[in-house]
Amino acid sequence: MDEEIIDQIPSRTYRVQNGRIAGWIDELGAMRQAIEKVLQTERFTWPIYTDNYGIELQDLMGQEHDLVRAEIERVVGEALLVDERIIDLTHFTLTQESRTTILVSFLAITLYGQIHIEQEVITK
Repeated sequence: MDEEIIDQIPSRTYRVQNGRIAGWIDELGAMRQAIEKVLQTERFTWPIYTDNYGIELQDLMGQEHDLVRAEIERVVGEALLVDERIIDLTHFTLTQESRTTILVSFLAITLYGQIHIEQEVITK
């Protein structure tokens, strides 16, 4: 009987607080940190990251709110679902905070549990 070995990204990593490394973090806390980091990193901008890392928000800047609303769930999904530890993204809500910003809120279902995420998107 052959055993299938699945490579999985480990969850234990450095805890980053206020731009400084402050010990270790694991499982659900590490997932929250990983998601927030991906959502704060523009894809294809930094050569240190692969083309699969980060989010493509720059293309949405300056666009009408209707287009941003239509595209944001797809863009967030493309950014986060490459991480095998993230199973699904659900319950997307978009709240217009001002003329230039939309608050995106969703639930990330991970191997370690659910995480509620809020991210502000600047549109203009």
